[in-house]
Amino acid sequence: MRRAAKIAGWTLGVLAVPLVLTATGVYLFVTSDYVRAQLENRATAFSGRETRIGKVSVRWGWVTHVLLDDVQVSNTDWGQAPHLFTAKQIELDIALRPLLLHGNLVFPTLILRQPVVALEKNEQEQWNWSTGESPVATGALNQLKPEHRGEVPLIGRLEIDDGRVSYRDAKRKLALDGKVQTATGQAPAEPTADLDLKGSIGNQPLTVHFVGGSVLMLRDTNEPYPVDLKVNYGATAVAVTGTLQDPFQFTGSNVRVALSGPDLADIFPLLGIPGPPTPPYRLAGKLTHEPGVWRVVDLAWHAGDSDLAGDIAIDHHAKPSVLTAHLTSDHLAFADLAPLVGATPGSKGNVSADQKKTQAALEAKGDLFPDVPLRMEKLRAMTMDVTLDAKRVVAPDYLPVQTLSFRVRVQDGQATVNPLRMGVAGGTLAGEMALDVRGDNPQARAALTYQDVDLKAFFRGSDYFDTTKGKLRGRVRLVGNGHSLAEVMGTATGDVVVTMSGGTISSLMVSLAGLQIADALVLYITGDDQIPIRCALGRLNFNHGLVVFDRTLMDTRKSVVHVNGEVRLKTQEVDTEVTADTKKFDLLDLRAPVVVRGKIRSPRISIGRLIPIPLPDFGGADDIDCDGMTRQLLASDYP
Repeated sequence: MRRAAKIAGWTLGVLAVPLVLTATGVYLFVTSDYVRAQLENRATAFSGRETRIGKVSVRWGWVTHVLLDDVQVSNTDWGQAPHLFTAKQIELDIALRPLLLHGNLVFPTLILRQPVVALEKNEQEQWNWSTGESPVATGALNQLKPEHRGEVPLIGRLEIDDGRVSYRDAKRKLALDGKVQTATGQAPAEPTADLDLKGSIGNQPLTVHFVGGSVLMLRDTNEPYPVDLKVNYGATAVAVTGTLQDPFQFTGSNVRVALSGPDLADIFPLLGIPGPPTPPYRLAGKLTHEPGVWRVVDLAWHAGDSDLAGDIAIDHHAKPSVLTAHLTSDHLAFADLAPLVGATPGSKGNVSADQKKTQAALEAKGDLFPDVPLRMEKLRAMTMDVTLDAKRVVAPDYLPVQTLSFRVRVQDGQATVNPLRMGVAGGTLAGEMALDVRGDNPQARAALTYQDVDLKAFFRGSDYFDTTKGKLRGRVRLVGNGHSLAEVMGTATGDVVVTMSGGTISSLMVSLAGLQIADALVLYITGDDQIPIRCALGRLNFNHGLVVFDRTLMDTRKSVVHVNGEVRLKTQEVDTEVTADTKKFDLLDLRAPVVVRGKIRSPRISIGRLIPIPLPDFGGADDIDCDGMTRQLLASDYP
């Protein structure tokens, strides 16, 4: 018995020695410089980036422990940072049984100590983390990347200690630096992934803060995955909050997006979406996603004094991407559309700081048209199709717009507003407008007609409202070039035609136009009355910013009122005279024109005679051929 035990002991000893020697050799082999070099070479070939590992340590078992020291992955040749990725230490446990039996990756522990990731995008929009340089990596990653939550590698405990992340986008002038920290993942119901970034886009500060669920929760397909993203860019704030049933597919979403700021146009550098210029705004809606398409539905949008609703979709299948929006409004303040042409909304209390500066500059110079550069580069950034149907428009008395609807299509640097339909003073204004920025000198065009516009509505709130009647019709045909509204108007060519047949007008206005003192004094004392109008008509001829009044007159029972002169849109100055040829005898007529001169915004009105002497006017002016002249003006071509 003793001899058998002795033989067994020797036998086990003989077998143990080579096993120990083999295990020792395997351990020394896998931790040797040769194996480390082989790992580096394989990683370099896989990623297309030169990879260096300072030291490899392995502790074998069904749960194998691996420790990598001083890991470095090089950057691209054009990258600014010396490395794409570095880590002081990567420590992980790999469960071999699920890997060998089922091909599942299970990491009971994954610890990254002092990882640094430097992400970059150059002027040619190439990514430094692109796997294009390595077809092997591209194919493998396409096969390995999770398509849904169930394929995510199971990580029992993930720790990122003192992680650093940077991002540079040369074309967008974007720079971000920050830190990333995670908890241990032991409480999957609590959000434990935390990312904080600070930087800038251009000259505007940018901060990003993200809180997500733990890694364990990412794998748990039974519980919705929580997301909480907040981005601040200058005075613009973006918030995305809610849950996703599958964050990889963005399915089962219950996510809300909220956006606010002084001007919606400011989102372009941040999101790459060509938002229109607006007054201060806030909007919110539900964010959904399907392959290649993002949508914001149930949109509630408040801008300035206006409220809008609808939905927005961005389709990334095409290049450039396609934005589609359907918007409606039951309360649209017409003044809130002013920023579209660089002007300031009418509400003094609801304008941005930049818009206040623009308004102050206009008032100081006495200008009407702002010389604010329009952000026309957006017309090349994305294809757009936007419709708006505003069933109720709130406008000032002197601009009685009641409804507004249009469709804007933007493609290849051209924007077309067609159809455009506006309800104005009981009538309609309809037609087309366009902006072409394909060349160095953008061109704006307008072709509009209007009819059945009630003249009375333009005098609402004035002393002339009750004594004014008539229906206007005419057209607008203008073409101009420039980068701002002031430049476009300063180069405009075309014409504007105004006609009116029949109606009445204030006797006081006609008397003052002709400076007939007797009538004016009586009316001031006894009140106004109505004078029948045979017709009113005129054409403004635009020639590279010089506007000349052509056959602009009003034929009344008492006189024919003429408007002559010109407007210089480049300097935004007016120089006109209003005269009246009387048809009947008038005892006291100054026979002096009313002169209107100065800036369009605030012209000076004076009598065109230094020492006016009242003289009798025996009249004799003839009636105008209203029908013939109206047909002539409406049928004429460009001057």
